[in-house]
Amino acid sequence: MKLSLFSIPVRLLPVVLFCITYAVLQTLAFHPIVAFPFVMLLLKSAADSLIFVGLSILSAIIIPSSNYVKLDLYQRLINYFALGLIYISIWVGLSFLFSLLFFGNENGMQIRSLIPLTALIGLFMFMLQMQLIHFKMLQKIDENENDNDYKNDSDDQHQLVESIPPHEKNNGNEEDEILERIAVKTGQKIHVILVPDIVYIQSDGDYVQIVTGQSRYLKEETMKYFEASLPRTKFIRVHRSFIVNVEKILRIELYEKQNQILTLKNGDQIRASVSGYKELRAILNL
Repeated sequence: MKLSLFSIPVRLLPVVLFCITYAVLQTLAFHPIVAFPFVMLLLKSAADSLIFVGLSILSAIIIPSSNYVKLDLYQRLINYFALGLIYISIWVGLSFLFSLLFFGNENGMQIRSLIPLTALIGLFMFMLQMQLIHFKMLQKIDENENDNDYKNDSDDQHQLVESIPPHEKNNGNEEDEILERIAVKTGQKIHVILVPDIVYIQSDGDYVQIVTGQSRYLKEETMKYFEASLPRTKFIRVHRSFIVNVEKILRIELYEKQNQILTLKNGDQIRASVSGYKELRAILNL
């Protein structure tokens, strides 16, 4: 019980600090413009800070539930622009009403002189809040993808074993057929790609992209086929969308918690899933 009683002020502490800081800064900004008493202006600024808290809570509820982060850039800009107009209009309107409440109608001229600066502050706060919310949404998506990647990679491996007909399974006396080259038809041309030249293979719908040092080739094939047919000591499926040639890895870097980013010798960077990175570490003896 003591823990729950003391945890409430701790959770509210950032909000209290924000309100105090905002009230002081806005008072210092407004005081040279108008002739209102400093204390009254400070109280009005404190009331304004509560408006921002309320708008922040509403934004944090509305935007994630609308999945704005998954929209394309054009739609996202339109939605954020419309939301910004509503946000700033509410902020300026409520701030104006608070000003009338604190200073009276007789000071309407001075109150109206604060509207441009009030709107500018609202725009800045809106952009700051959107950045924070957008960052948290992306972080949550990355965490969900990591969990899904681990589950899907395990399921894919299980399904791969189950999908191989009994007569094609390795019985211990026969070796799996290993690819040495891949033929890709482009228009009237046929390109022959040597397996050691492959940097990585990327899933692309019903096709795969085979990436070499300077070129990309599109081939109608599955990732499961290449995962089973390429040399397993050199090609690792580090993500459900990527199979990497370990000899083409330039460096491995930590990226947000357990995520790993692989930088390849052609300059491309790809992310490894949790299970994929475990397999890669085993191959590299890390």
